[in-house]
Amino acid sequence: MQKWKDIYGELKMYVEEHPDVDIQDNLINIPKSKQPTFYSMFDKLRDTYIAEEFPALLNDAGLLSAAYLNIERELIKLLDLDDILMPNDIKRFLHKPLDQMRREIFDPLFDLLSGKIEMQRFILDTTVNINASFKRLYQEGYEKWTVLSLLRLFEPDKIYYVPLKNPESKQVIKHSVTAKESLPLPVESKQFAFEVGRRQALLAPDAIIHSARLDKYVAFRTAFCSALWSANSYSDQREWYSIESLVEEYGFIILRPDLLVYIDDNVEAVSMVADAERICRPDIVVECVNEMDDSKNLMRERLENINSCYAILKPVVGGFVVSRKNMPSYVHDELEDEINQIEVGFEGAKLGSIISTI
Repeated sequence: MQKWKDIYGELKMYVEEHPDVDIQDNLINIPKSKQPTFYSMFDKLRDTYIAEEFPALLNDAGLLSAAYLNIERELIKLLDLDDILMPNDIKRFLHKPLDQMRREIFDPLFDLLSGKIEMQRFILDTTVNINASFKRLYQEGYEKWTVLSLLRLFEPDKIYYVPLKNPESKQVIKHSVTAKESLPLPVESKQFAFEVGRRQALLAPDAIIHSARLDKYVAFRTAFCSALWSANSYSDQREWYSIESLVEEYGFIILRPDLLVYIDDNVEAVSMVADAERICRPDIVVECVNEMDDSKNLMRERLENINSCYAILKPVVGGFVVSRKNMPSYVHDELEDEINQIEVGFEGAKLGSIISTI
């Protein structure tokens, strides 16, 4: 197989032999007639660089991608979905890992070709960027696989979403502090939409399913964050925590649980997770940790956050920590005794222990 440095040499020679291909520090001009050849070599170089310099990462990404695509195809067929939505970078990483990983090389490679940076700097910068990007995307991708694999075990036969409007900037600015927001009723959906970071007037679930296994409604919420406004009503079938009271008791703590799960006989009872004043007590909290958190200090900080989240939200059924591999012994030692740790790998059936506690 051709080495990436050899391909780089050929690309560099192509640029030198075609003066109309102009690549400078602040100017890139590639004539349309030259673009197919140039970008064919450019992309081949990026692909080869990833495969040659980061084979372990590419292999791990491939295993995750295969597992994710299996559960995605199964749920799309089972629920007749049009799509499963999520941020573009995570979707690319899960569907075509190499296509996403090579994006980190795009700008540095042009910097190298223009002479803005030297080869050593190119290797250093891309190594840092690829490792950081991979760690984030792998973590978020494994969370997506975990959510969908758990959802499948509930044996869903219908899926719903809450059609909240996304407020525009002017609406946010003009919104009265005392005004209350109405929560729309859940409606059947053809999509599962992981939260993609939009401004949210109220926090609704990513999706609500009807579980044939339990004959109940199960709501899933990832990417927990602060809601902008207050609701005009709350389900009296659920327990609600006052955010003000939580702050008084625990101080200002940022809650970032990976997954909150709500279970109820009534679909409307699980249609809101939080507003600006209250948080609904979850039935289950699931956190995903992995061995890529290789710094003991970072892992301990993560464990502290997990313990704090469990202590504050007090999930009715319980808290669970899911991992791809067996974690160091100190992880188990430093988790609260009530939090269950499950080594799952890519065997979705192992998540059944969560449902068996309900």
